[in-house]
Parts: sequence; C-alpha cells; structure tokens
Amino acid sequence: MNRHSIDPQRERGQVLFVFALALVAIVAMTGLVLDGGSTFVQRRDMQNVADAASMAGAYDYTTNASITSAIAAAQKVASDNGYTNGSGGVNVSVSVAPGTAGAWDVVVGVDKPHRNSFSGIVGMASWGVSTTATAQSGAPNGANGAMPIIFNESAFPGGLGPASPVSFDEPGTGTQDVPQGPNQFNWTVFCTANGNPCNGDSSTVKNLIDNEGESTTVTLDKSVIGPLNAGSHTTLFSGLANYVGAAPFPVAIVDNSGKMKGWAMFQLTGSVGGSTKQISGFFVDKQNSSNLVVVQGGGNGTTNYGSYVVKLIN
Repeated sequence: MNRHSIDPQRERGQVLFVFALALVAIVAMTGLVLDGGSTFVQRRDMQNVADAASMAGAYDYTTNASITSAIAAAQKVASDNGYTNGSGGVNVSVSVAPGTAGAWDVVVGVDKPHRNSFSGIVGMASWGVSTTATAQSGAPNGANGAMPIIFNESAFPGGLGPASPVSFDEPGTGTQDVPQGPNQFNWTVFCTANGNPCNGDSSTVKNLIDNEGESTTVTLDKSVIGPLNAGSHTTLFSGLANYVGAAPFPVAIVDNSGKMKGWAMFQLTGSVGGSTKQISGFFVDKQNSSNLVVVQGGGNGTTNYGSYVVKLIN
C-alpha cells in the first residue's frame, strides 16, 4: 500500500480554493477594465464641461469685468451640462485671478466620483475623477501682421471707436508725427525711438503695407514708436487702397506722446492720396482675432479698444 497517496477530497478542496482565488482575480480585472473604460468616458465629458465653463467665465469677464459675474457664468454652463455644484457629489470650483501680461485667468475644476459597476465586488465602489481647465481673458498686448498705422487713444471715448466710417487725416507738416485727437492717424515702422537707427520713410512703410503688415509679432513693451517722417506720402495711400473692403487688420493705439497703449482692429473703407490725403474706416468689436495675442513679457494690454483675446491655455 502507498502511504503517500493523495486524498481525492482534499485535492478537490485545493482545486476549488485555487479556482475561487482565480475567479476573484478575473472578476477584479474585468471590473477594472470595464469601470476603467467608463471612467475614461466620464472624464472626457467632464473635461469638455470644464473647458466650456472656463471659456464662458472668460467671455463674461471681458464684458463685465466682474469676478462674481464670471464665476456665476462658469457655474451656470457647468450646471447646464449636468454638473451642478453640490449635487450628486459634484464639486465645481471656479477662480478668477490676474494672469499673464494684464490678462485674467479663469480656472475651473470639476470633480465627481465614478460609481463602479464591477469593481465594488473587490471593495472599490467608487473612485474620484477630476478635471481642470484654464481660459485666458484679456486685452491683447501683441499683434501679428500689424499694419503700419497708428491712431490716438482719444478715438475711443467709450472703449470702442466709431461704428460707422469716419475720415482720418495725417498730422500737419513739421515736427509733429504723433496723431493728436480722435480724427488723426499716421504711419509707423514699429521701431522705438530712444536713438535706435530706424526711419519711417515712404519706402519702408510701403514695404510693410505691400507685405500685409509687420511679419513679426509687435508688442506693447516698445516705449515710443517712431520716427514717422511727418509729411504727405502719396504712394502709401495707393498701396493701402488695396485693403479697402478686405478683412479688418490690427493697428496700434498710442497716447499723445506716441507711447503704445494697445491694439484695435480697423476696417478700412477708403484711402485717398490726392489733394485730400485721408483714410476712412471704423474700429471693429472683435473677439479672438487670429492677429491679436497675449505675450509673456510683451507689456500689459490693460486697455480694451474693442478687441480682446479669450482662449484656453490649459
């Protein structure tokens, strides 16, 4: 007789025990896969809501300049999309704070537990899911494709210039090269004064016009732009006339001393280089023009001349 023979009952018990352990592991793995996939879908939905809510808050801030109003706008969009703060374990946090270069950041966080269907078998009835989004809201401090034209800030008595075309004259001949008052403009080459070698002659300015504006990003950190070579430059008016009826373009806004204060989008309706020598047009209330940007270190675009930037940055 074999004294070391295996007891069939004991063997069956061991097999059942191993099978039970394996079954638990299989259920746990299946639960993780299924609940993990469901969690991914929920997180993607929450991210879309956070993005939309932060953009809503940023747009509201450009209009009302109110932190309270921006927070309420963000919370409403989140609630309208099924994520109401304080309901069903949902937490929607909104903060509005100064950001880059005079802009403001609207940060939205959305938190909601994921109710698991299978993972609860192994003690994980739910797990937290969190998303965040940041939208930037601010007056632009930089412009791409800036046309070589400047206007005085007094053309914006209510924050936005005239909504219908008006005529703008060059400053009088002589040493005055900075536009004074709401109905003057002048040409520029976007170089700073302060002794830097630059010359706003007709050839240089016309080259910028013919090439659809300055090829690099121009920012407000320039102190005073010029010299502008005051006087009548007939050839410039004919070059600019090619943009009549085209899309609005960015122009610099300056104070009486020529210091750059901000950017606006200008719709050109006329450019006459005869004895009159005038341009005509109006300033456009423009949101998120591709030409206007907020640049770190580019100066503070704290004044909104009818154009502002709202974009997701995180």
